[in-house]
Amino acid sequence: MNPGENLLIAGDNLAAGPELLAAFQGQVDLIYLDPPFATERTFSLRPSADGGDPDPPPGPAYRDRWGGDPDRFLAFLEPRLALCRNLLAPRGTLYLHLDFRRVHHARLLLDRLFGEQYFRNEIIWYYRTGGRTQKAFAFKHETLLVYGKTGDSYFNGEAVAIPRSDARNNKMKRATDEDGRTFRSIRSAGKEYRYYDDEKVTPDDVWSDISHLQQRDPERTGYPTQKPEKLLERVLLASSPEGGLVADLFCGSGTTLAVAQRLGRRWIGCDESPVAIRTVQRRLAGASFSLRG
Repeated sequence: MNPGENLLIAGDNLAAGPELLAAFQGQVDLIYLDPPFATERTFSLRPSADGGDPDPPPGPAYRDRWGGDPDRFLAFLEPRLALCRNLLAPRGTLYLHLDFRRVHHARLLLDRLFGEQYFRNEIIWYYRTGGRTQKAFAFKHETLLVYGKTGDSYFNGEAVAIPRSDARNNKMKRATDEDGRTFRSIRSAGKEYRYYDDEKVTPDDVWSDISHLQQRDPERTGYPTQKPEKLLERVLLASSPEGGLVADLFCGSGTTLAVAQRLGRRWIGCDESPVAIRTVQRRLAGASFSLRG
């Protein structure tokens, strides 16, 4: 494996671990993992914006069935998280993307593997799309658990800053200064603090400004559970330097890799699903990368 080239691996990420460690141990700036969620479902390709793959591999995209056994799921996840920790650079960061089914188990597992002191964020990705039920409150979020390799993980809040007017304002008093700039203010201990609308701020840990992909979204590849590029763009800009190395070991449709390519990051992708590998190849047809199987 050449540490300077983009790499797509067709196969199980744990089986690829020895080769990955030989080439990249301690060098990866950011790892994003979007593993199976323990949904007890089998996922297949769907229609995509470009009409779909004219010659897709046979079989489902992936199976997410664990017999309802959390221990079996965690036994699958644990050695892969340990591999990720060894791949990360000293300032590296891991994002683990899950939902309500197993995220609480994974948080404890990450505390043990990475160290509770290296927990960085629990990001709630909130969206409004999808169905609702009359039997409970609707499930409308997923969770990204963020851990650093050390206490000095790379973070660039300015790269993902949003207008302050889009952030929460705690019902502060609004006014306009002598230059015509609007601001919100609050007084504390006899001092006025002003927060100008045209200033940008780092997003908080609830991301409600990024929607799920719509049915006819041009980003759609047909691969199930595909994540939007805007989500991965925020992750990559915040937690990887320009020219840095990004890895996604459950790369699925290749969203992380496509965004890394666009933002000038080097990347490693891995998936054992032939449907996923074929989807990535079609999506990144113009990019330069090496395929290993």
